[in-house]
Amino acid sequence: MQKIEHTKLLVHSIQSIGRAVELKELLVKSMNAIQTVLGAEASTLMLLDKGTGELNVSIPTGPVKDEITGFTIPKDKGVGGWVIQNNKAYLSNDVSKDDAFWQDLSADFETKSLLCVPLRDRYGEAYGVLQAVNKEHGLSFHEEDLEVFKILAEHISLAIQRNKEYDEMEAKLEKKTLLLSETHHRLKNNLFAISALMELESNRLKQGDSIDVLRSASSRLKSIAHLHSLLYEDSDTNEVGLSVFLNHVVKDVTRIYNQEEKDIKVEAQIDEMVIPADLSILCGLTLNELLINAFKHAFFDRNTGTINIRVRNIANEKIQLNLSDDGIGMPVLENQSDHLFVVHAFVKQMNAKITQTPSDTGTSFSVEIPL
Repeated sequence: MQKIEHTKLLVHSIQSIGRAVELKELLVKSMNAIQTVLGAEASTLMLLDKGTGELNVSIPTGPVKDEITGFTIPKDKGVGGWVIQNNKAYLSNDVSKDDAFWQDLSADFETKSLLCVPLRDRYGEAYGVLQAVNKEHGLSFHEEDLEVFKILAEHISLAIQRNKEYDEMEAKLEKKTLLLSETHHRLKNNLFAISALMELESNRLKQGDSIDVLRSASSRLKSIAHLHSLLYEDSDTNEVGLSVFLNHVVKDVTRIYNQEEKDIKVEAQIDEMVIPADLSILCGLTLNELLINAFKHAFFDRNTGTINIRVRNIANEKIQLNLSDDGIGMPVLENQSDHLFVVHAFVKQMNAKITQTPSDTGTSFSVEIPL
């Protein structure tokens, strides 16, 4: 009864330790516990080298453990080799009379009685061996000891297999994460490169709609590229700091559209907030289009002016994006066929509301975006 209780405690220990510590520490604790539960002078865990077929003494206990650690048993030699080949347990209380016994691993330790069980993988194939050596006080091992040993071997093998599977999954995850990061980084660089080419082409063209199309497309691509850059820098989350992102958008549009002969000032005040990436890109593209619209139309007949941008976090319930200029003003255009149809499309995707307020001294847009 006492042995059964010890066995239950050991099994529970193996199961719980496997979740909390490194595998080697688990196995060392397990081998020491096996020695105690079975009343053996020593115990040994040996693992099969599938390349050579040799058994490696990985974790021994007992008086000569330091001497035999790392010892290699040749292929098909000894009781361990027999257990691996036959995938069966072994019990002997006098190994000197058994042809399967090869030799003692140390001159300072004599093997007399031996319990040996295979460690099996999920497919039932033996990949290692557990040994309990010499029953204490000259006693003999019994079938009861062998059954207990088999149970312990199953739990130890399960812990080893789980650790191996975890390592394999972790390696696959690291590989996928690396590939994803490389793809993300490559996409970001490609977007910036395409945007730069569009700007270069727009500078070669004469004034007209073609320039506006290229510049608009370039600024949109840069907005997306900046979002990718922010996500790449903080790959542990799918959220973005909106202030950093929108300031990138403002800077890029201002550089592309603020022509040398004009001096248009852009003043932006954006609250710090972190929102999901998909909402961030829609906010960024909406601001991108409104800012482009102001540069293209608000200062048609003048060389100076100011564009004010204010983005607020309203009680963590909505984002209020305001853009106003002191330009010539523009009429209210309510349908999506006007030159702000792209803005209307983004607003619809965000379930937001846009309001346009014209005046004699400029135009204001206010977009309310629910969080």
